[in-house]
This record gives sequence, C-alpha cells and structure tokens, in this order.
Amino acid sequence: MSGATPARPAFGVARPMQGGGAAPRPESDGGGQFPPIESLPMPGETELPGTMPGGMAAGAMDAMQRLSDRQNASGEAGNSRVEGFEQSIHKIKEQVLPRLLERVDPEAAATLGKDELAEEFRPIIGEVLAELKLTLNRREQFALEKVLVDELLGLGPLEELLADPNITDIMVNGPDQTYVERKGKLELAPIQFRDEEHLFQIAQRIVNSVGRRVDQTSPLADARLKDGSRVNVIVPPLSLRGTAISIRKFSAKPITLDMMAGFGSMSPKMATALKIAGASRFNVVISGGTGSGKTTMLNALSKMIDPGERVLTIEDAAELRLQ
Repeated sequence: MSGATPARPAFGVARPMQGGGAAPRPESDGGGQFPPIESLPMPGETELPGTMPGGMAAGAMDAMQRLSDRQNASGEAGNSRVEGFEQSIHKIKEQVLPRLLERVDPEAAATLGKDELAEEFRPIIGEVLAELKLTLNRREQFALEKVLVDELLGLGPLEELLADPNITDIMVNGPDQTYVERKGKLELAPIQFRDEEHLFQIAQRIVNSVGRRVDQTSPLADARLKDGSRVNVIVPPLSLRGTAISIRKFSAKPITLDMMAGFGSMSPKMATALKIAGASRFNVVISGGTGSGKTTMLNALSKMIDPGERVLTIEDAAELRLQ
C-alpha cells in the first residue's frame, strides 16, 4: 500500500516475502469443516446404488450423522465458557494468531488504527486460513478480524466486555476467572485469557498507556482507559492467584443529581439541598467505601459550579469528569 503515514512501510504490515512472490492458494475442498455429501438423484431418476430408505445416499446419510455427532460433541464440551459462534471464533484465533504474527511487522502495525489494521490483515488472514484449510463466511471472517485486531492493539478478551453498555464493573481474578457487574448483579463472564503471561501483557498495556509500570518490584498500579474508566492492577507477589485487574466503567451519559434522585439514591429534597450547597460554594466533604459512588456524586455536584469559576483538581489517577 502507498504510505498515508510516514512511518508506514511501502509493503504495509506484511513482512516482505523471500523468493518468487506469494505461494499459490491451495484449491478449496470445502475447508475440511464438513464432510462431502454425495449427490442425490434428480427427480424421475432411479435411486443411486447404496441409498438409504427415502432416497438419501448412504454417503450423505453418513456425512449428516458425522456432522450431527460433531455438533453434539461440541455442545457437550462444558469446560469452555464460550459457546457456539464465539467459541468457534476464539478457537480459530488460537490457530491463526501465531501464523499471522510470522507475517506481520509489529512496528508497522503499531502505527495503524484498528480499521486500517483490519484492512491490512484481511488478505493475510485469507492466506493463513487457506493454509489451515478453514473456510469462513463473511460474518465469521469479520468476527475473526476484530478478535485479532483487539489482540494486537486492544485489550484482548476485555474488549467485548468494555463494549457492553450494561456492564459497569469488570473484575479479573487470574487468566481463568472474570466477573462482571451487569445491571447491579455479579455474573461470571464468558471470557478467558490464554495463560498468565497473556493476562500480564494486557495489564502492562493498560498501565503503560498512562506512563506507569507494573512488575514484581512495583506490583500495584492505578490507571485509566481512554474513555475515563478507572483501572486497578495487582500482580504477583502481591496477588496470590495471578494478575488481577479491576475496571470501573464510566457511564457514557453524565449522571446528574436529578437522575440520582430518580434512581432512588437520594430524596428529591436532598438533591435540592446539594444543588444549593454547590451553587453557594459551601465546603462539602464526600466520603464512603469502595464503589459507594463518591466520584459519581462529585461529578454531579460539579454541575452546580459557576462555569466562569476556575477549578483545580488533584487526583492520583485522573477520573473526574467535571460537568
């Protein structure tokens, strides 16, 4: 691709090939996903040799039985928390990712946005799928591209949780256990990290984005995501079960005192009193335990400050979104 970005090499993110160009694409035999089904007789023709009652060829019956057995076996695999479509995509990702990394220049990839990287990945992913003899439809290819881009530029398995507007808290307890708070209720999330090293890399990516580090000598760090969500990271030896990450997501729509009164968090009279306190420049102390809503309350109170006032905030990790 011709470079829109100076740091972007002429060949895009793909490493230059040695020798006479790209390898020929192998002929597709259906991708090995499903066994071939023998042709059925046309109307008016006699049944093919070896047909089963009802006119279905023996080979077709056998193929359908194998397909049914495979689907049943897949449905009974209870060890994985990700089922159906998502499970298939994540399994394919584990096969494709190592081969993709062999063909990609990491430095060039880091200069691109997610959409640009997905566009660059598309032909490379096609080559890898052909090598693995995997056939995907357009929906599956799009999902695979997103998962791979999230893995390289985003926060891996956490991306789908961050994109869910109903999730307010994400709690990662090691690579195999992640809980979320959805509409006020805790539930186990259907995601897993490959291993502890994978989870630790994601944690480092989060804290490095705000100029901090986390390791054995500095096992505790606070950070924030681009959308303002608060993040706390704990790694061994301070964490006994592997890397732990907690993310407090912020609502896309700022919460006001009137909204809090509507939620039942306070009475309408209390909301009015707080509005008067904020507008009158009273000294106000807000205290409470973790997750009690201190930051939400302060953000809501800030709406009462005169827009002409100069406001100075001192924070360990920037999380206020003054209104």
